[in-house]
Amino acid sequence: MRKTVFPVALRLPALTLALLVAVASVRGCFALRALREEEPPPAEAPTVALYDAKRGEVLDLPLEEYLFGVVASEMPASFPAAALEAQAVSARTYTAKRLAAFGGKPCGRHGADLCSDSSCCQAWRSREEHMERWGDDAQFYADKIERALEETLGVVALYGGKPIDALYFSNSGGRTEDAADVFGADVPYLVSVISPGEEDASHYEDSFSYTRKEFAKALNNAFPEAGLTANDLEEQVEILSRSEGGRVTELRLGEVTITGREFRSALGLPSAGFTIDISSDGVEVDTRGFGHGVGMSQYGARAMALDGSDYKEILAHYYTGITLGTLDEIARG
Repeated sequence: MRKTVFPVALRLPALTLALLVAVASVRGCFALRALREEEPPPAEAPTVALYDAKRGEVLDLPLEEYLFGVVASEMPASFPAAALEAQAVSARTYTAKRLAAFGGKPCGRHGADLCSDSSCCQAWRSREEHMERWGDDAQFYADKIERALEETLGVVALYGGKPIDALYFSNSGGRTEDAADVFGADVPYLVSVISPGEEDASHYEDSFSYTRKEFAKALNNAFPEAGLTANDLEEQVEILSRSEGGRVTELRLGEVTITGREFRSALGLPSAGFTIDISSDGVEVDTRGFGHGVGMSQYGARAMALDGSDYKEILAHYYTGITLGTLDEIARG
């Protein structure tokens, strides 16, 4: 099932010497076209075909309405304006990277450009869901998200004139990661940088305790060839290497060598930045950071915003060597 969703409100900038002449259908949504004296009509506003995993249907959304749902889902609306603006640009850039109109490669689930599954694309919930979730603060938070989108309208992060893969995550534990260490691919703008001020983030540090039998069983279920035994964990478990950002890149589990990401997934940990303490009483795994650690730290963006940085400075810090451009510039080639 495919459904067209209209924005709750359409906000137009002041038009000088302009004549509103038509209402045109753009992939199921309506856009006002304006003709200026001696100027061509502006490009039609982009739309996003979104597979809503919760409802099992494809929605056709105006880009900025889709981004409202993403920004509100991916970052707390209580964050400072500059952090929300940086999130808006990151989300818009991530989206452009996946829209065919801008040379991107779609997600492809159910024929859509993107989906609402955060393990695949960007988290998304509808405006109505967010308004209900925010309760008495709904209009205040909605206005904050709208302002972040308006202040950055059309702005995207570029490298070599093309939209970047604008990855982001919750918090790094103090330092972000090289894409090469996490995903195995060198990306010049996704390199390790310091990320101070995250200490009050949720899941900045966590501890997980297991009995020796629980630990061995969980990892043997995930990696049957490991052959872990509860009595021999000290000899069977060894961290082999770490990244510059401190996350585990490789560790040995009995007869197998796995990545830190695989270990994190097997135990459902918030981060691959972990230590393992094995004692006669059991096993304790301490983690630092939340997420894959590549790109922009959202709590790091918050800290920079609180220190007075604007969204451009935040983006330049976390995405090395980028420039900022607009969707119109990309569309014109």
